[in-house]
Amino acid sequence: MEQLEYRKLIKVLEQVAAARQGALYPVLADALAVHLGWIDAFVAENPAYLALDGGGEEQYLTMFRPSFVEEYAERWRWNNPFASRDGVASLTRHGVATLGRLRLRATGPERDFADTFLRRNGIDDMLKIVVRSPVTGAVSTLGVPFDGARRVIEPGDRLMAATLGPLLSPYFDANLAPPATPPSLSPAAPPSVRITFPPAAQITAQITAPPAVQITLPPAVPDPRPATTPDLDPAERDVARQGPA
Repeated sequence: MEQLEYRKLIKVLEQVAAARQGALYPVLADALAVHLGWIDAFVAENPAYLALDGGGEEQYLTMFRPSFVEEYAERWRWNNPFASRDGVASLTRHGVATLGRLRLRATGPERDFADTFLRRNGIDDMLKIVVRSPVTGAVSTLGVPFDGARRVIEPGDRLMAATLGPLLSPYFDANLAPPATPPSLSPAAPPSVRITFPPAAQITAQITAPPAVQITLPPAVPDPRPATTPDLDPAERDVARQGPA
């Protein structure tokens, strides 16, 4: 990775390290947008397709269009290609996956997720990064939407993502938990939305930002396809082989 790219990573980590407890998400989203050009990044805590023990609530932290997140929770959640066997295999083994690569082996409903749902919301591709707590082992993901106006996902983005995930891990232990007194945000900052999925057979999602919406989701349907792992670029294989710095 070029020295300039490392400097960008350092800038992101400096902002994250300075975040107050409970304010990590808005600080991280801002840092990624400013220094890496990754706009509208969102965090998923304990995503059901990775946190297989079901020991925690599945929560989404986002400032990207509450209506988009509501529709995702209500209609598209289990057609998400990242929740497929290929997606889980790539995220588990390499810590990074892209929608574009997973789409090559996607089912019809999974292609609809990309071609209908995401495209209608102006998203051409999606980068997903695993962030695993070194203390508790809890898994979170960082999702980054891409559109044609901003540029497609390039090899440099994937390499940056594979490097960033382990570096963010120490900050995900307690900093995402909301403090007793919510931190004050700049009046210009958009409100974040927290969506919670309790670990139960009948999953319910509630958007806590007004207006409140109650959504009931059916149980997940397992993906019958065998797991395969998308190939990585040589640079990404080096990062995956070396592990966290």
